[in-house]
Amino acid sequence: MSTLYDQIYAASEPYWQTRSNEIHLPMAYDYAKQLLAAYPQADESIVLPAILLHDIGYFNVPEETHLNGLAGAPKGWSPDVTRLHEMEGMRLAGEILAHLNYPPEKIAAIQKIIDGHDSNPPPHSLEDALVKDADKLWRFTITAARICRYWNNQTPQQYMDYCEAKIPTWMLTDKGRELAQAAMAETRRAYAEGTAEDDMIATP
Repeated sequence: MSTLYDQIYAASEPYWQTRSNEIHLPMAYDYAKQLLAAYPQADESIVLPAILLHDIGYFNVPEETHLNGLAGAPKGWSPDVTRLHEMEGMRLAGEILAHLNYPPEKIAAIQKIIDGHDSNPPPHSLEDALVKDADKLWRFTITAARICRYWNNQTPQQYMDYCEAKIPTWMLTDKGRELAQAAMAETRRAYAEGTAEDDMIATP
């Protein structure tokens, strides 16, 4: 039987087809579930919709703008692009969730997380921290290394070194740091063993 989260997933998926979000967002969703298992006191009815919807604002940002300012990518931060995708994401999330008759107070909490998920790093709640961690975690994976390093013409080693150095400041929870370290170790091992299959040149 379809759950409400499945409906949110289906409603948000059409907005993922840009900036590799069709890859990033399902991975972030899976990481959010792992984080929720470690922090059962967090409200999953806020965390799961927020992670599914947090980057949908990029759908309304021209792709050439992404290339000129990759929000959150190594060496490519653009405050204007960041704010635009957050504001558009907050607006679209409100429309999607209202259409699904989601509780208004939950919608407001989700929108607050989306509104500052990149531009306002300090978390204002546990739910916000989990969304921020789930968002960042994919960057340590083999998949992200294959994609994101091309955004700034980095070698695999440069990309991995950059991301690993960011674990103490990017990750906000103990479980988030644990998952980041595990993913980074797997990525390094794949490149060391020659099994990363790094032939994927992707654009945002």
